Amino acid sequence: MSYLINDELIWIITPKCASFSIENALKKSKLKIEPFLPPSFIRREQHIHVTVNESLERFGKKETVFINRNWVSKWISALGFVWQMIDVKFKNYDPIIKWEDVDNDFIYKTFDTDFINYLNTSIMQGDSFRKLLKNNNSSPTTSDLEAAEMQGMMSTFISNKYYTSNQKCTYEFDISELDKFVELIENKFGEKLVIHHQNKSTLGPNKMIIDEKFKQWIWDNFEKRYEKENKLI
Repeated sequence: MSYLINDELIWIITPKCASFSIENALKKSKLKIEPFLPPSFIRREQHIHVTVNESLERFGKKETVFINRNWVSKWISALGFVWQMIDVKFKNYDPIIKWEDVDNDFIYKTFDTDFINYLNTSIMQGDSFRKLLKNNNSSPTTSDLEAAEMQGMMSTFISNKYYTSNQKCTYEFDISELDKFVELIENKFGEKLVIHHQNKSTLGPNKMIIDEKFKQWIWDNFEKRYEKENKLI
C-alpha cells in the first residue's frame, strides 16, 4: 500500500526498505494517515505495495517520498525474507533447500526464465513461490489469505523502479538515512517519528558468493527490465 500523511505527502512503501518499521511508527504517531487499500485486499492490515502512479491516481497530485536501497542488498534481503517466512508463516511447507545450503548454482538453476516471468506477473507470483517448496504438490490447498501472502512475499524481489513508476519522487532517502525521513516529517508536520527496527532476519550465512557475475545476474533479470518503462513484462 501507500499512505497519505496529513493530506499532503504520499509515502510510497517499497519492499525490504524498512517498510514495516516506518508503517508501525506512523500508526503509533499522532499524524493523520490514510492508507491506499486496493480492492484486492483480503484484510485491512495486509501489507502490500503499490506504485507511485496508482497512489497519485488515488490521492491526487501530492508530494511523494520513498526509501531506497542498493538493489543487490535488497534482492539478497528479499531472498532471506522468503526463506524465513516459509518457516514462520507456512509451517505445512518445507523449502526446496535449506537456507545454509543455498549457493549461486542453486539460484541460477532455480530462478530460471519461467520463474522470473512468473515473478513479474502478479497473478502468477504464487506459482514462483511454490517452486521454492519441497512439498508443493502434497501440501494442503492454500487459502485466499495464504495465496495473497505468497504473492506479497515474492513481490519483494521486484525492482524499486517499478514501485516508483520509474520516476523521481519529491523526496528520496537511502535506507541508511532514516534520520532524514524522520527530520522531513518533523519539519513538515511537527511530529517526531520513533522508528524501531523490525522484521530483522534471524538467518545465518549460506554458500552464496556475491561476486560480479552474481551482481550482473541480478541486474539483468530484476533491474534492467525497469530502466526505461514501468510495466511487468
